[in-house]
Amino acid sequence: MSTQALAAGEPSLNEAGPAAVALPHPVVLGFVSGLLLWFSFPPVEWSWSAWFALVPLFLLATSRRSTGAVYIGSWVGGFVFWLLAVHWILWTDETAWLGWLVMALFLSTWWPGFIFLARFARRRLNLPLIVSAPVFWVALEYVRAYALTGFPWYYLAHSQYRQVYLTQIADFSGALGLSFLIAMVNAFWVDLLTMPLSRANARGWCWVRLPNSQRIRLIGVSLAVLATVVYGAYRVSTAHFRAGPRIALLQSSEVEEYNSSSKRKPETTQAMLESLIVRAARSDPRPDLIVWPETANPWGFVTIDPKLDVKVLDRLVKEIDPEYIPADWTLRRDRINAYFSDLIEKVKIPMVVGSSMSDFRDSGYTKFNAAILFRPKLPFQFYHKMHLVPFGEYVPLVETFPWLIRLTPYRGQRLHFLDRGSAPSWFEFGKLRLASAICFEDTVPQVVRRSFSEVADGHEPDILVNLSNDGWFHQTSEHEMHLAVSTFRCVENRVPMVRAVNTGISAVIDGNGRVIGSLPKLTKGVLVQETPLDDRVSLYSRWGDWLGQSCLASTLGLLVLGTFSPRRGHDPGTLAG
Repeated sequence: MSTQALAAGEPSLNEAGPAAVALPHPVVLGFVSGLLLWFSFPPVEWSWSAWFALVPLFLLATSRRSTGAVYIGSWVGGFVFWLLAVHWILWTDETAWLGWLVMALFLSTWWPGFIFLARFARRRLNLPLIVSAPVFWVALEYVRAYALTGFPWYYLAHSQYRQVYLTQIADFSGALGLSFLIAMVNAFWVDLLTMPLSRANARGWCWVRLPNSQRIRLIGVSLAVLATVVYGAYRVSTAHFRAGPRIALLQSSEVEEYNSSSKRKPETTQAMLESLIVRAARSDPRPDLIVWPETANPWGFVTIDPKLDVKVLDRLVKEIDPEYIPADWTLRRDRINAYFSDLIEKVKIPMVVGSSMSDFRDSGYTKFNAAILFRPKLPFQFYHKMHLVPFGEYVPLVETFPWLIRLTPYRGQRLHFLDRGSAPSWFEFGKLRLASAICFEDTVPQVVRRSFSEVADGHEPDILVNLSNDGWFHQTSEHEMHLAVSTFRCVENRVPMVRAVNTGISAVIDGNGRVIGSLPKLTKGVLVQETPLDDRVSLYSRWGDWLGQSCLASTLGLLVLGTFSPRRGHDPGTLAG
């Protein structure tokens, strides 16, 4: 090593030492990374594994192996991870294996995409991995929240949902802030491995002092982790919650199967729910609100515009089913309205009910997944689900590509898929304002944030009410993962959440993202608990995903800069493997 190299604090890339040790084949590295990362999430929940799980993958950005081997290895890692992560899709239907494979294949492309970006930045711009890796990883996580309507599950941050001091930075950076930190730490380990701390001399091997560049990395990473923990401890210790309403969450235990509605009588579901309502009403003290799970109402709900012309209504009804007449729908509407009016009057407790909602207007017939607030002697309020689950509640591009129906259990049927709600709406509950998130909406940060950022009068929601039906996923880790992701919405917007979930996990989560009450999954029961109100205001609810947008903009900028720059970085590989 030259004197100049030692003075600069950077060991030579051609120097013998740890960096010259041959690595396993890229496929092995990718496989190990995929497995280690999966261990960090439910059901295993080795949260500590996430802090080094990506090291084998990141090493591929520095590998001297052939480009093809590197990309294949990274893709194998992504495919292994996503196959294991979304295995719960298999439980939705016996034909779901094709959708499971397609989803895993699509999501696995993120890993070689990341490797391409990291190698490109290293080769063209000589950008250290500790700088590029967190930027690129967060940019790709941000894109994943929107691609094909979005699947923002299994962020690196989600592995830490129980580490309350770490998750608090989400109130200004979103969950992506913690993902950024975890990716940075993983990249730091790789930099330590690829920049050797020893050199050969006449007497053999000897250790040299930490190079300046490594010292700067160590200090930077240490300060970032320390600042995150200190900020989290401060936010947790200074949080002051005030007593909120006492809410009863109904957890039914109906395991779902495709077309199970044809096998299960609505009267049976109704009787089961009424028994849970009686249990909730008898609790002492009585609850102020009862929340049903998603689409728990077996009869659905019908609204018909009173100004709708009878001939138009007849045409719309015939489009749904030629054998029906308008009187069938008006009678159904009246009976359902009478049922809930009598139920609320009898129990004398307001209820948020999960139900399908059929709506007839001049503009046409629409069908929504809805949450409806019923109150004694007051008009009902409703929220229409805005973010639909692809291939579950609708099939994207099915009119252009009819073969996509093969990825669903709907083959050979005439269906009206669900329609999207156009905007958030809120439930006025006394002096409190409630926002609703149905099913997987509580896992999509930009959807939940709309309930806070689009409030016109400045009164942000006091409680987030999630109604879900996880009965499709049986004994799988989907239940725990759904809960884990939802806790970040509470921190991001500093709002408590109550979750009523068919087959569970029904829970109450405070504004710090802590689960303060829950029911075991796959059980029938009622969770009655006081909801802690949080008066804090978050920056995230105002700024949104500024970090993800910044990382995406930086990624695009670096791509442009690198494309038009001469190759000035050293070889992207510094390891022989």
